[in-house]
Amino acid sequence: MTLQRHSTAWYESLDEFVGKRAAAPFVWGVHDCCTFAADWVLLARGVDHMGGVRGLETAAAAVRELEARGGLRAAVGQQLGEELPGPMAQAGDVVMVRHDGRSSLGICVGSAVAAPAAAGLAFVPLDMAEVAWRV
Repeated sequence: MTLQRHSTAWYESLDEFVGKRAAAPFVWGVHDCCTFAADWVLLARGVDHMGGVRGLETAAAAVRELEARGGLRAAVGQQLGEELPGPMAQAGDVVMVRHDGRSSLGICVGSAVAAPAAAGLAFVPLDMAEVAWRV
């Protein structure tokens, strides 16, 4: 299934997706920044960009995988293509923000970026976004 950008279904699906994850605890390989972003892209576009790397259960495993791909930004760029300046993100775009002392992926939800945190989602102001990718 592919959602039409900026349609009613797009915004309803985004709201529902974020709402379901709002209180989810951070769990490597289940609800971390990469799986959160990839799960949204899978829902919105029907493409699973994490395919063979889902389920990495530790920070060390995730770091090794990302380092093998040139780091978080490079790994996402390999999958989602052209970068945009972070503050240019639109609702539903994947965004990289500085959060909890490290770069983290989230989803633009308007004037904020929803990103996994220790206890649920954190909402970081969009103007703090480093880079974005159109979904």
